[in-house]
Amino acid sequence: MLPATAAVAGPGDEGKIQIGPSWDPEQAVWASADARMLVRGDRPTNASIHVAYASPDRRWDSDLRDQLAAFEATAFPEGQAPRQTIINKPPEAWMEQLTLPDLPVRWNEATVEYLRYFKDDPRGQRSISIWLNRMGRYEARLRAILAEVGVPEDLVYVAMIESGFDPSARSSVGAAGMWQFMEATAKVYGLDTEYWIDDRLDFERSGYAAATYLADLKTRFGTWELALAAYNAGYGLVVQSIRTNNNNNFWALIEIENALPRQTCNYVPKIIAAAIVGHNREAFGVTGAVAPPLELIDVKIAPGTRIEDLAAALELDEDLLAEVNAAYLRGRTPPDGAPVTVRIPRAKHAEFEALGGALEPPPDQRWTTYTVRLGDDLDSVAARYGLTNKQLRQINAIHDSGEIIGGVTLVVPADATPDPNAKPLPPVVAVPQVAVPSGSKLVFFRVTRASSSTAIATSFGLAWQQIVSWNDLDPNARLVDGQMLQIIVGQDFDAAAKGVLVSEVGEVRHVVRGTAAHLDAVLADRELARRGYKVGKGDSLKKIAKQFDISLGSLARINGVERNHPISEGELVIIYVATDKTRGTVEAPTPRPTTLTAELEIASSLAPAPAKKSANTNKTREASTAERSRAPGKRYDDK
Repeated sequence: MLPATAAVAGPGDEGKIQIGPSWDPEQAVWASADARMLVRGDRPTNASIHVAYASPDRRWDSDLRDQLAAFEATAFPEGQAPRQTIINKPPEAWMEQLTLPDLPVRWNEATVEYLRYFKDDPRGQRSISIWLNRMGRYEARLRAILAEVGVPEDLVYVAMIESGFDPSARSSVGAAGMWQFMEATAKVYGLDTEYWIDDRLDFERSGYAAATYLADLKTRFGTWELALAAYNAGYGLVVQSIRTNNNNNFWALIEIENALPRQTCNYVPKIIAAAIVGHNREAFGVTGAVAPPLELIDVKIAPGTRIEDLAAALELDEDLLAEVNAAYLRGRTPPDGAPVTVRIPRAKHAEFEALGGALEPPPDQRWTTYTVRLGDDLDSVAARYGLTNKQLRQINAIHDSGEIIGGVTLVVPADATPDPNAKPLPPVVAVPQVAVPSGSKLVFFRVTRASSSTAIATSFGLAWQQIVSWNDLDPNARLVDGQMLQIIVGQDFDAAAKGVLVSEVGEVRHVVRGTAAHLDAVLADRELARRGYKVGKGDSLKKIAKQFDISLGSLARINGVERNHPISEGELVIIYVATDKTRGTVEAPTPRPTTLTAELEIASSLAPAPAKKSANTNKTREASTAERSRAPGKRYDDK
C-alpha cells in the first residue's frame, strides 16, 4: 500500500502525494493531497466506518455495449426496481460451484440476471468473451498496480465495464481513458491534460489514479458497493442519497425510487458479474484466444518524434504502439522540452538501442516550434512558415482551431524564416468612439475560436465588463471568431510579455461603427462602392437590380424595403456596385441607422473576392445564423 496519508513534496508543489509507481520516481504520479482529502470526506486512509467525519462516445466496442444496453432495458425496465437486497446464498445450484472474486458477492437479482445473460444469451456470451480475451493484454500489469495500491485486484473489471480495456476511449460527457476519468477528478489524482498529452489515456498512470481514487471512496463509504457506485455517479450524489433515504446499504438503495441513477443501479452488479465470469471462464463458455500479455519497457526518445516513425524503425504494428502510448494525443511526443518516455515491446529493446540517431528526421522534415499567442489564428501562423492551413493542421494533428489556445507549442518547419510582416490585409475594425486618456493607447484584439472572455480579460489585466463597455458588447452573448475588440492599455503595455497578439492603430483600418466610412471600408474589400441611383421614368427595383448586376433581394435589403416596393421617378435608391461600373450613379446618402445592419450584411455577401487578391486576403461572406451563435473554443463539424 502506498503511503497516502503523508503529504510529500511533489515536483513544483509541496501539497502533492506520490501515488505510483513506487519503483520509478522519475515516472511518479503526483496527486493533490488536499483535494484527495475532500474526496475521502476528511477521513484518513483506512479510517474506521465509525469515524464521524463528514464532459459522442469513441469506443472500439460500441456494438457490444449497445447489445448489453438492450439486454438491460429488457431485464431491468425503467421504473422497476430489482427485488431483494443482500442475499448470501446463490439462488441456483450451479452458482454454488463458482469461484468467487475478491470483491463482495451478493446474489442480488440484478447480479444473477447479468450472470444468466453472460452464460445463456449468445450475445452476452460473445460480448464477455471478447472483453475477457482483450483483457489478457493488460491484466497482469493492471493487477500489479491495484495490488501495489492495496485494493482488490478484481477491480480490474472496472476498466472492462468502463472502456473494454481501451486506453483511448472517450465518452460523450468528456470522460477519457481506460478508467474514464473526468478532467477535474483526473487533476486531483495527478493526471494532467494539455494539448500534446492527456495522462488519462496512459493506462499505467491512470491505473494508479483509479486505484487510489477507489481506495479513497472505500475509505469514505466503507463498502466496495458504495465505492463503486460513487465512482460511477459521483460521491456527492451517493452521500446525498444515503442521507435522504437514511440507508447505507447499496442493495437497499437501488430498490428505492430516485435514490440512485438507473445506470449506477446496474453498474455495480455488472462489475461483480463480470468478475465472477472472469474467474469461471469454462463454466460460462468463454471462447476465443486470449490476447498475450504485453511485455513493455520504457525508453527515451527525442521531443517531437512521431509514433509512426518509431514504429517503422522498429518494424512494429503502428496501431499497437500508438495504443500503449495513447497519452500522446497527436501521434508524436511533445515538441518542446527534454526527451520523453515511451513504451515499446521488451523484445524490441535491442533494436531500439541499435538505432542510435537513425530516428532523426530527414532534412526536408526538420522542424522547430512556435508558441501560440492569445489571438493567433491558424491562417496567419501557417503563412509565416510557408504552410497552408491544412498542412499546419496535419503536422500538428489539429482537430479544431479552438484547441489552439495561448501557450500551445506547435511544430513548424525549421528551414522557414518567420516573417513578422506576413499577415492578411489589415482588417476593418468598426468600433464605437472612445476617449483614450493621456498615457494610454488603443490596441485591437482579434477573437479566435480559442478565445474566451476570461482569458482575454486576464491577459490584459482588466475587468471583462470594461472591455464590454468599450466595444458596446452584450455581456450575455457569446464572442464570435473574427470579432475585433478595442482595448485601452497603458503606453508601456508589452503584448509579447503577456503572450497576446494585438494590432496597433496604424495596423488596422479603424473606423467608427455605423458610419459611411465603415460601410465604405467593408465594401472596398470586395471592390464595391456604395452609390446612389436616381430613379428614372419606368424604373422598378427589378429593373435597377438587373442594370447594376445585383440581385433583387439584395437591393431590397440594402434599402430596407420589400422586393415589390413601388418607387417613384426622382427617388434615390442605394446600390452596391463594382468600382469600375459606377457610371450613371451619384453620391449615396448618409447611412440610415435603421438599415445599417442589413447594409453591412449585404456588403459582406456580395460578389466573390477578385482572383487577383492575395491568398492571405480576408474573404468576407455572410455568416449563417448557426455560425453566428457558436462559441469560440467548442468543436463543430465545420471547424
